[in-house]
Amino acid sequence: MTTTPTTPATDDFARTTRILRFTALGGFVVLLGLFVFTVVLVLGDAIDGDGAAGAFTDAAIWVFRAAAVAGLVALVTPRDLMATTPRRALVVAQYALGVAGVVLQLMD
Repeated sequence: MTTTPTTPATDDFARTTRILRFTALGGFVVLLGLFVFTVVLVLGDAIDGDGAAGAFTDAAIWVFRAAAVAGLVALVTPRDLMATTPRRALVVAQYALGVAGVVLQLMD
């Protein structure tokens, strides 16, 4: 007697895409918190330091812009146009770039 394996009723690809989209959406909240922390560091540097922003401050601001773009692409790209692996990479890049922005500002 041979039996054929049954497939699950749910679509794992759709569920994974939905989870990654919610993670990217939550990444914007994390980015906002990290950006506010970076602004506090910039203002503290302006008061305690020489009063001028350095090159690392400019780089930190640009890194936050890149993180927002990565999160936006991961969030709004249709499921048919992007596989799970690139979407996952963009979400990881969103969080990593947000942390890198704070680190760059700390280096200034």
